[in-house]
Amino acid sequence: MKFEIIPSLCTNCGLCIKECPAKTIKRNTESSKPVIHQQNCIECSHCGMICPPGAVRVDGKELPLIPSRENLLEYEAFDRLIRSKRSVRHYKAAPLVREDLDEILYTGSISATASNTRQVSPVVLQGGEVSAAASVIAKELLKITVILKNPLLRIFTRNTPASRYTNPETVQRYSEALKKTLLGKADPLFFHAPAVVILTYPEKGKRLGRTDCALAGAHMMLTAHSRGIGSCMIGFAEAALWRKAVRKKLGISSDRRIGLVFTLGYSDRKYLRYPVRSPWQD
Repeated sequence: MKFEIIPSLCTNCGLCIKECPAKTIKRNTESSKPVIHQQNCIECSHCGMICPPGAVRVDGKELPLIPSRENLLEYEAFDRLIRSKRSVRHYKAAPLVREDLDEILYTGSISATASNTRQVSPVVLQGGEVSAAASVIAKELLKITVILKNPLLRIFTRNTPASRYTNPETVQRYSEALKKTLLGKADPLFFHAPAVVILTYPEKGKRLGRTDCALAGAHMMLTAHSRGIGSCMIGFAEAALWRKAVRKKLGISSDRRIGLVFTLGYSDRKYLRYPVRSPWQD
């Protein structure tokens, strides 16, 4: 993107210079008006967001205005949105409305990042692609369950949080469910959701990639919730996609890593009360 300041619109207030986190805006020695040095620009848009007359242009276009604060979401409504968001594991068979999916993806694309880069990229699976991915991941997880059944591993994980994953009964029950997945009789991974989103980031230069995916994913799932669509993060799927060969089967480039996996769909449950959560520890 190309950021520039239109001299004829600039009032020379200097707000953009003070606001720029990269200190890439300097005054022109002749006109004294600010100029953006593009080579050092981190494309955060702060200069354009704070400019009263809208003199900053991005690829020749003015940044869209933010509505007045009176039109922003009230805290009480935002609080209800956050607290009522559930991890949905029961979905209707209906596919997502295209407009809903587009809005969810758009939210992810404009989410803030921890790296000042746009390195997050989504892979969206729908319909038969979801069941096909479930089979691929189930095969990989079945290999892991063999390791989890090792008695020595149970000894090493005893009295640790990991012990829940090495409990023989739990491992066996999950293993049987994964086998049913391969036969098309169960889906303990995606719960028969009509859509699955996989957020990826570059393998090279991957600093803060997972954080960026988490930020985008959280915003996307809240957007989905606001439109009556349920979601659930799938950690097991993320763990199964650590090998490039497995990612390739899902159409994910070998130079991309998995940052977050979550389902999307219309819930066939109606939740009537808020959950109870333990307070944060000091």
